[in-house]
Amino acid sequence: MSDSGSSSSFEFPDAVVPRPRFSQRGEERFAPGARMKIASPAEASPAVNRLRAGLKKIEMEVEPSQSADGDAKIRFETEVDASPDQPEAYRLTISATEVIIRASTVSGWGHGVQTFLDLRDAQRGDWPAILVIDHPRFRWRGMLLDCCRHFVSKRGIFRILDGMAACKLNRLHWHLTDDQAWRLEIKSCPRLIEVGASRSDESDGRPQFYSHDDVREIVNYATNLGIDILPEIEMPGHATAALAAYPELGCNRGRLKVEAEWGLFPHNFNAGDERVFEFLEKVLSEVVELFPFPYVHLGADECDKTQWRECPDCQRRMAEEGLGDAAALQSYFVNRIATFLERRGRTAVAWDEILEGEPLPGMLVQAWRDERIIKLAASRGFAVIASPRRYCYLDMAISQVDLSDVHGFDPTEGLDDESAKMVLGAEATMWTEYVSESELEHMIFPRLWGLSEALWCDAENYSSFEEFKARVDILTERARADGLQPGPALAGEIPNHEMKGRTDLDEAAPGLAHLD
Repeated sequence: MSDSGSSSSFEFPDAVVPRPRFSQRGEERFAPGARMKIASPAEASPAVNRLRAGLKKIEMEVEPSQSADGDAKIRFETEVDASPDQPEAYRLTISATEVIIRASTVSGWGHGVQTFLDLRDAQRGDWPAILVIDHPRFRWRGMLLDCCRHFVSKRGIFRILDGMAACKLNRLHWHLTDDQAWRLEIKSCPRLIEVGASRSDESDGRPQFYSHDDVREIVNYATNLGIDILPEIEMPGHATAALAAYPELGCNRGRLKVEAEWGLFPHNFNAGDERVFEFLEKVLSEVVELFPFPYVHLGADECDKTQWRECPDCQRRMAEEGLGDAAALQSYFVNRIATFLERRGRTAVAWDEILEGEPLPGMLVQAWRDERIIKLAASRGFAVIASPRRYCYLDMAISQVDLSDVHGFDPTEGLDDESAKMVLGAEATMWTEYVSESELEHMIFPRLWGLSEALWCDAENYSSFEEFKARVDILTERARADGLQPGPALAGEIPNHEMKGRTDLDEAAPGLAHLD
């Protein structure tokens, strides 16, 4: 899809987030009747369904038709000259008589649909004549949702996916296992949900988890929105829930309970026991069958190695493999699982602590502790997903990370050209230590809209915060009318006594002394 690569000088006042790369307005208006006919190729059907649902909200009906139907008011067309480097690109043309959405993928058509819906003038009930040519800057634009500390219902996940698609994000990083719960059904290891999915502080003590059918339904829903789901199965630490179910896989093989409080715990998988690797390979074999996305996140963060240093099995493993310390043992553990995934056609992702050892070449590094880690990972030749706390942690109170912080984030700031090429994009993170499902939308939006704009826009079409905030104010009103519950954008918009979220941003992240 060709364009000049430059933005028009036109200021984009509409509630479109992120801001399109190029737009050019005409004087006419598109004012269809209460019913419209749509023409589309079969492969665009998920985007057509999104359009039908969006128009139904404003009491407009659409009729499907054959792709060559000359009476259609809205046309989905295939972009035959699409660039393989921009699979999410789209071109939206609105004239007085018709609408054309041209793309080459479900994602591209979906983005075009979203921009079309956002451009409607709610008071007039019509659309401006306009040409929009658009594609994102980064190919990885996402959010982590932690469903371990607080379980999130399918309905809640669908609402979040809808909100992500509305601001053109394309990755949901689904955090499914931790010390506080194991939330994914593994048929070959049933005690993971019988024991590991029950927190002592949850209302009735019943396991709360996602069955295989639940996962398939959620993955299908996300796919139709152009969103890939990255599953995270934590190892070798953050394993208390798994070890409560299968204590023989731990170093001391003692009885444990699923944790009900937030914190760091010393219970790791026993890196010297072959049964651990057999168990994890069974688990991951089911994971790769459920999730078609070619990446699996292994966690590998905040691993307390105290028990490993005292465990005879782990010490024997270190001696047999010639591993000099516990950090090398963690590299051995993670690399062995990454190699298994590689044989299954998947690439491993892990948090930035893996850089303390020697990660397997080709792994993706997710940088969370500090933006300096982005540079470190890139300089060592690893592709990076940026999630530094200062800009991306949406579980932080607005007083710690507000909309202007997120909107101003540039994952490649300070990097040379070669290092910048290693940055795939970024993710916001929504950890749920202190956030229940009823509070999620309040914490996520509108800050997630800020990240979407930061990751979509180049310097040429990146707006000032004031202009962006004006669009956010319009979008917030519209979202509330649709039933979404966005919270405040800036700390000054909410009394301190009503502030939600963590306030410990200034506490130093562990293990960063070597970067000073």
